[in-house]
Amino acid sequence: MILSDKGDAETFRDIIATEQESTEPALIRFIRLFRRDIWCWVNAVQKMWWLFALFPFLFAVSMFFIRTMTTTNVYVANCGLIRQQVTDTKNGILPPGYVNIQKSVIMNLFKSRAVLEETVKRLSLPYSAEQLFNNIRVQSEKNSDYFFVSASSKDPTMSAALANTLADVFIEEYKKLIRKNLEDLRDSYTRTQNEIEKQLEELNEKLKTLCAENNLTTIESDIAFNNQRLLQVEDFLTRSSSTLESSKEALYELQGELASTPEEVVTHREKSTLAEDKLTQAEALLREYEQIYARNNPILIQQRELVKKMRSDLEKAQQEEDTLENEANSKIIVSRNSAYTQILVAIAKQRSEITALTNDIKLNNEIAIQLRARRELLAQIQPVIRQLEIDLAQAKDQINKNKVQITTIRNFLDRSFSDISIQELAKPPNTSLSRKRGIWAIIGFVLGAFVAISIILGCELFNLSVRSSVDIEQALRIKMLGMIPVLEQAYRANYYSALQTIITNGEEYFSNISPEHPLLVVFAPDKRSDIDEKIREEFCETLKIRLGCNYVVIAPVTDDEASASATPSPVLINDYLYQFTDDAPKPDKEHKVFFKLDDLSFISPLTGEQIQRVKTAYKSKSVSLIVWDLFNFELHRQLFAEIAHNADLTVIPMKYAQTSKLSVYRILQFLKTFHVQNIVGFLYNVNNKHYSKVTL
Repeated sequence: MILSDKGDAETFRDIIATEQESTEPALIRFIRLFRRDIWCWVNAVQKMWWLFALFPFLFAVSMFFIRTMTTTNVYVANCGLIRQQVTDTKNGILPPGYVNIQKSVIMNLFKSRAVLEETVKRLSLPYSAEQLFNNIRVQSEKNSDYFFVSASSKDPTMSAALANTLADVFIEEYKKLIRKNLEDLRDSYTRTQNEIEKQLEELNEKLKTLCAENNLTTIESDIAFNNQRLLQVEDFLTRSSSTLESSKEALYELQGELASTPEEVVTHREKSTLAEDKLTQAEALLREYEQIYARNNPILIQQRELVKKMRSDLEKAQQEEDTLENEANSKIIVSRNSAYTQILVAIAKQRSEITALTNDIKLNNEIAIQLRARRELLAQIQPVIRQLEIDLAQAKDQINKNKVQITTIRNFLDRSFSDISIQELAKPPNTSLSRKRGIWAIIGFVLGAFVAISIILGCELFNLSVRSSVDIEQALRIKMLGMIPVLEQAYRANYYSALQTIITNGEEYFSNISPEHPLLVVFAPDKRSDIDEKIREEFCETLKIRLGCNYVVIAPVTDDEASASATPSPVLINDYLYQFTDDAPKPDKEHKVFFKLDDLSFISPLTGEQIQRVKTAYKSKSVSLIVWDLFNFELHRQLFAEIAHNADLTVIPMKYAQTSKLSVYRILQFLKTFHVQNIVGFLYNVNNKHYSKVTL
């Protein structure tokens, strides 16, 4: 198929756009059909303006009449109740734990079933509580403690009785609600007290068991007594250890002195001198000092040095005497050394002291170990016992508080309490409520206007006729050649200007037209009523005058039309297309030849090669434009699409406000399955007033 002689970038973009459109969902393409020019909506409103005048008036009158007939005089009486600020619990007015009832609960209580049924019972009303519910209204501002109870009735006295009785019943129910809440609070305190008493018994039993197992009286006194004994034992062990060390050192010295002291001594009484007596006295004094003073005492050291000097002087003197006597006979007296004896006594004493100290230290060490183990045990038990004592104290304190609270609640329950009271009783009203018929008339007027605009917009919404360029280019997505208004004497210029505009907009298709390359243009209407032959003739004549080209029109004809026609048999091109003859028929004086949709067309539809023969048929006759006016789309869809597929330009004529976008959309979808390109359209028979408003 010949798409265009130019084959430029614009043609390529059109092909791409067509391919992209074919990939869109069918629902989106269908919804796009509802697009239209804004002037279509304006024209719809202007055309049906009478609905705006009629419907609001009718609806307003109807609502006024209905309101008048369906409503009667209603009297409303108001009863005022006030909620007083409750005194704090510190003053003893309210029991502990009492919580004010929320305002939302109070509002619901006014219209509760119990209040309504009791009101109906007291007034012996001839209707149920559900019906009374609709006649009662309770109001209160957000931050106000004032309540308004409004009761409506046809009888003014009954409306006041309803409001006052409902208020009285509400206060009684409100008191019951407060009492029930307090009873629940009392029961809660009682249950809590029983649980705490049970817990207190368990804590006491646990404390007694712990004290009995560890032989405790009170933890503080036992810890103090144990620490005191441990300090005494540790102090005794310190002193005993020091004394034991001193005793062991003294024993060691005595054993040294014993080793250097002779057990017996020889006394020469005849030769005894005063020096020996003094030495004996000094040694006795030294032993006395050793018992009294410490080993490093200066007095003891001085006395020890004196004894040592006197002993050395005495020995030196005896050696000199022995040398002078030449072993002369003398009387010798041998006796036990008293110093040796005293040292033995001192050693025995020290050993007995060391043995006693060792035994005492051992015994006190065992006692200290026991006391330390007791101290650790008491340290571990002390936090447990203290926690038990704290828990016991808290439990006892909580029990006492609960007893006080239960007693307070019981005393409070003995009197009837309510923080809401009637401030102002309802009085029978003198005037009835307004039936607001004017407001209902206004509502009817607005509703009528809404219905009118809904009808107008609904009719316009579902009006899928083609009426502007928006319907062709945006809704159907095909190129629009132009609009042709209705031919009227006053607007003839618009008519012929529109024809010239169509030729100008299709210049890319008509610019290279020539007898060597004739242009095959197909008019593809959905129905024959969608194309005006006069418009087609004007189109061909304008194109002939504008471009100076000859044209041939192939008009459709069916078997029924040919037999019913009173004119002579039309000039048919069928034999040439089916190659029954080699010469194409000569057009008549109106430049027409006809294609007959006969049985052969259904048995053997035309092929692309047969359709292309139309171009070669009139080359020798200097024909540059061949216009094929197709038959109804539904008569032969396949042949319809095949001819359009082999054409250079497919034109879909659309009649203003009559051709349906839905029918054109169906044709387009079918043509696109045959890959038909260069589909354009134009709109004709446009109202001149509308033509001047709609943008091309």
